[in-house]
Amino acid sequence: MASELDALAWPLERAGDAMEALARAVRMPLPNPLPALSHVVPGDPRLVDSWLDTGAQALGLELQPHYTRHGDVERVLRRAAPAIVEVTSAHGKAVIALIRLSSSGETAWVVAPDETVHDVPFSTLSAASRARVEHLQGPVAERILERAGLPEPQRLLARRALLGAQLANTYLFAARTLRLPPGARMLHHLRALRAGRRLLLLLLLTTIIQVCVLSSWWLVGRGAFEGRLDTGWLWAWALMGLTVVPLQAVLAWSQGSLAMELSALLRRQLLSGALALPVDEARRGGIGQYVGKTFESAGMEQLVLTGGFASLLAVVDVLLATSVMVTGPAGWYGLVALVGFCFMLGVLVVRQASRFRAWTDARVSMTHALIERMLGHRTRLAQEQPEKWHEAEDQELAHYAEASERLDAATARVAALAKRGLLPVVIIATLPAVLQGASTARIAVGVGAALLAARAVGSLSIGALSLSGARVLYRGVRPILEAARRSGSTSTGGPASLPSPEASPSKTQALLEVRDLVFKHAGAPRAVLEGASLSVRAGERVLLEGPSGSGKSTFASIVTGLRGQGSGLMLLGGLDMATWTQDGWGAQIASAPQFHENHVVSGSLALNLLLGRAWPPTPEDLNSARILCEELGLGDLLGRMPSGLMQLVGERGWQLSHGEQSRVFVARALLQRARVVVLDEAFGALDPVTMRKVMTCVEARASTLIVIAHP
Repeated sequence: MASELDALAWPLERAGDAMEALARAVRMPLPNPLPALSHVVPGDPRLVDSWLDTGAQALGLELQPHYTRHGDVERVLRRAAPAIVEVTSAHGKAVIALIRLSSSGETAWVVAPDETVHDVPFSTLSAASRARVEHLQGPVAERILERAGLPEPQRLLARRALLGAQLANTYLFAARTLRLPPGARMLHHLRALRAGRRLLLLLLLTTIIQVCVLSSWWLVGRGAFEGRLDTGWLWAWALMGLTVVPLQAVLAWSQGSLAMELSALLRRQLLSGALALPVDEARRGGIGQYVGKTFESAGMEQLVLTGGFASLLAVVDVLLATSVMVTGPAGWYGLVALVGFCFMLGVLVVRQASRFRAWTDARVSMTHALIERMLGHRTRLAQEQPEKWHEAEDQELAHYAEASERLDAATARVAALAKRGLLPVVIIATLPAVLQGASTARIAVGVGAALLAARAVGSLSIGALSLSGARVLYRGVRPILEAARRSGSTSTGGPASLPSPEASPSKTQALLEVRDLVFKHAGAPRAVLEGASLSVRAGERVLLEGPSGSGKSTFASIVTGLRGQGSGLMLLGGLDMATWTQDGWGAQIASAPQFHENHVVSGSLALNLLLGRAWPPTPEDLNSARILCEELGLGDLLGRMPSGLMQLVGERGWQLSHGEQSRVFVARALLQRARVVVLDEAFGALDPVTMRKVMTCVEARASTLIVIAHP
């Protein structure tokens, strides 16, 4: 790396300070102060990613990794800022805090360890990032270039071309974008997007555009009515019209870019909330309800953005038209007419919201029933007469058609009244002043204000209808957004220190300790667990037995962090979950839940095995997965698969038997390198010979093991 970049690099041990300085440089809200790091940088390079993620999480932020090929590093860096770029300095591993790139893309602005901002050539930064893997082929390329005897400018280009060809399929983490987590407060997200300034820009542009429109009306009206429509007046009118064109383009671009970023933010929150939903809450609805929630979230996103921008810009138009109307020939009569008309439209919009709610309920109910019938088609064939299938479906369709008819009719009435109703009312309010001999200029401006008000009220009504519809759809996705906020508040709790994954408790201290755990399902009259306690030391093997319904699986889901713990104390290595954070806790305890709660995702077998590791996998990860599969008796399966570990499995790929899936789930848990492994009835589908082989492998590989089984 160039010496000029060495002075701007942060040692890897100070990566947390670099992230905090970068957040301050880009004015990103910091929910938590930087905690004191209680452990050194892990020696295993594979643990550096999780270590950096833990540091970002302690700050209340998150890192989005950009894993790419050697040849795509420049392209990724150009869109990664603000980001932490890992490089190799003269003193070892280091990071660069990248703020942004210049508009030309040739200069990068970075934060130095003394928190001053410096500019460096972007080519120097990208070369330093690529150099982390170029040492593999660098000496070979240097020897070839030495023999070629090329001059210095051509030598640099030739070296880059040689290394690019040799390292074309070599992957590396080019950068890690620093951003707020999806569950952070919405106000912080809006500040990070500079939404306030951008909205002010939209309002300013809208105001200027409408002033130009009204001015053109004043020019044309005065020139036409007073008989002075000469070349100068026409040129002035044309200038006003031409001024509107670029302003409209800037307005459309600004509105579109902000809408895209807000849409991406909302989708991130919905995805985060869906993944953070409590297990019990996720189980209450069928697959049809989840499909319905997906439709509702997409519809809500579109209605919020469309209605929000339309209403905001329409309010500006209404206020501007009102101010002009009061000073025009209509005077206060026009203001009263406008306010009365808007009030009447507001009443209709409120009534429209109730019709939209009824239509939404009918649509979601019909979608849910349709999907549930599709999934249970075989059961219907066995238990229900085909000639009766249509009865319930006909009722649902009739209810939906009736709700749709009411909604469409009401929407048509509101739209027609909003677009056509205000203009004649305002013109009537203008007639008294016209009859009293108002000037032609005032009449022209009054007509322009009436047209502007009519258009603005039409846009305002459309925006209000969209927002009222979004409010209705919000009911369906509210639990998901609340789950995202809860996960954000949990992950940004600001631990006093970062726990060390390598830290081990003393021999007398329990690795996992549960005291007086109490858990009750929502709405259930009795607690599933009451006063449950468990103490497990490092290296122990524990068997939990009990009859069906005794709470074994519930206990396992609480211990692994999949379900809230209710009341009681739960410690891992002497620290509770709030100190570890939920992600940190989950990285220390791996589990293979019961078969009906575990899944083979549609993808490669390697993806299913290595879900707990970074992706794409390293050759070492693939080799570990292959060896473990052979130990679990899946070697014959790999031999039959044409693509081996890269064979597609799941719904659209190779179908695994019940026993093969069970062993995949066990392998998935073991490959996470967790300190505690919990297996919940993981051997029920295995024959005695295979089960002994699997148990031997689990005994050898699991550091600390908890097995749950029936007596």
